[in-house]
Amino acid sequence: MSPARTITGILIAPAAAAAVWATLLTLGPALGRLEVTFPLLAGALAFLLLHAAGAVSGRDLGNKRLYVTAHELSHALAALLSGVKVRKIAVRRQSGYVLTDSTNTFISLAPYFIPFYTLAAALVYWTAARFYGAAPLRPWFLAAAGFTLAFHLLHTADILSGPVQSDLKKAGGLLFSLPVVLLLNCAGFAAALKLMFPELLSFKAYLSQVLSCQKDFYRAIFSAAVYLFNTAKIYLRS
Repeated sequence: MSPARTITGILIAPAAAAAVWATLLTLGPALGRLEVTFPLLAGALAFLLLHAAGAVSGRDLGNKRLYVTAHELSHALAALLSGVKVRKIAVRRQSGYVLTDSTNTFISLAPYFIPFYTLAAALVYWTAARFYGAAPLRPWFLAAAGFTLAFHLLHTADILSGPVQSDLKKAGGLLFSLPVVLLLNCAGFAAALKLMFPELLSFKAYLSQVLSCQKDFYRAIFSAAVYLFNTAKIYLRS
């Protein structure tokens, strides 16, 4: 674990928290346009119900193996994009691994911010649209995107709430990795929504909202620190 990365993680943690808050404030109203976003939300609801059914029944319903597959393939994809050779990919029911010639932060954290199945659905949609036209397929793609994005977000939240993963340790530790993952998921989700519904979201306005929230978060932290420092001085002098 690198001390420099730990300090960096602590410093950017408020920025990550502010980004999450700004994302909720900005994307919530956009997603509320049900006449446009209904297929996406229906797909997300379908996965939520499936996930809940598995939790209530105590049965995995194939979720774990599907997640492990996406997790390891995301590592492999990030390695290929980084120019790193992939030696082996192994997927089991509860775990898996990828052997590469080397690693980096992008490779280690890729599964936590890359919605692998959403990218796969987008690729299928793009390919099919070239032959059959996009309009008839769009509702089905949006439903698949909602289903797979919910899959990604819920499983990412599940795994991050458990024991610290070796991926996070390799990337620089939990204090560094978690803020980075939160920031990248916020940016990725906003970008996905912009691509799917260009008319619903101004990316410039979204970035402005994020920066404004981050400024407010850091200002509040600074003010609290100054207050505590001045209060401590008073007690120490008395």
